[in-house]
Amino acid sequence: MPVTLEELFTRYREPGDTAALAEIFDRTAAPLLRLAVHLVGDIALAEDLLQSTFVAAIENAATFDAERSLEPWLAGILTNRARELR
Repeated sequence: MPVTLEELFTRYREPGDTAALAEIFDRTAAPLLRLAVHLVGDIALAEDLLQSTFVAAIENAATFDAERSLEPWLAGILTNRARELR
C-alpha cells in the first residue's frame, strides 16, 4: 500500500524527513500548478505561487491537522496566496 501524503507530511514534520517533503512536492506540484495557473493566468506567477505555497506549508507545518487531507490544505494555502496577489 502506498504511503499517503498525510503520512509523508507527518514524517517531514516530526523527524524532519526532507525526502518525505520532496516526495510530497513531486506528487502534488503538477495539480497545484494547474490550479495556480487557473487562478492567476500566468505561468511564471503561478510557479512563484507554488513555491510560496510550499514555503508557507513548511513554516506552518505544526498547524496541519493530520486527520485531514494534505492536498486540500495545500490548495487552500495556494488559493489564499493567489487572493493576496489580487
